[in-house]
Amino acid sequence: MEIFLILLVGCFSGMVTGLTGASGVMVVVPLISILFNFPIHEAIGTSLVVDVLTSVIISITYFKSHKIALKPAAFVAISSVTMAQFGARFSDKIPERGLDSGFSFTLIILALIIWQTGIKRDKTPVAPFNLSDHRSPLWRILLSVLLAGGSGFMTGFIGAGGGTNILLILLFVNRFPMHNALGTSILIMSVTALSGVIGHASLGNVNLITGIVLAASAIPTGIYCARYASKISERSLSRLMGAVYLILGVVMIIVNIRNS
Repeated sequence: MEIFLILLVGCFSGMVTGLTGASGVMVVVPLISILFNFPIHEAIGTSLVVDVLTSVIISITYFKSHKIALKPAAFVAISSVTMAQFGARFSDKIPERGLDSGFSFTLIILALIIWQTGIKRDKTPVAPFNLSDHRSPLWRILLSVLLAGGSGFMTGFIGAGGGTNILLILLFVNRFPMHNALGTSILIMSVTALSGVIGHASLGNVNLITGIVLAASAIPTGIYCARYASKISERSLSRLMGAVYLILGVVMIIVNIRNS
């Protein structure tokens, strides 16, 4: 029965990723915490396993299409991966109750934002900002390193996938073409998530088997849903995902209160 529920959670995570392009971590963490009584630290570490495997599979497609340019984004990758280690170790210092509550309120805030502003799935190429000529490459490198470090830290800290943040950095700071930015950000995200997994695993906060089972059902579901994402209106999807995150956040708070 438990393995069946884990597969269902993985399918739901894949559905969220496929439809919205967002990480399924925000679904995996609360569900395995509620359904299987995973400690919040272990839930975050385990959810990152799903991010690693899913991102690797997707990045292979971009690699075959020559849409990955890791060398020009090396500083971004190094900063993100390094700070994921710090995020994982800092997360372990936060008391279980405090991290539970923080994650719950993060879900609720995210639900309200999605409900209000919607989920953007538009794949139309976005023209990057035209930085003034007086801005030197060194300035651009320093800014991208700083932003990527913050994104990597949050990935290690709460498991939230930093793929979107890395994508924006590559687009607007490094001025990558859209397809190259997408492929490269996904690959960097997989390595960043792996760094987070290693950090959490060193602290005993990863259930590898559960993570692999979750990924096994998330990957095919995500691929399937991605193909049909355009058939669902932005408004309907935003309302649905906002409601899901809100419910999960409230349920986590109730469970925490009952267990206190």
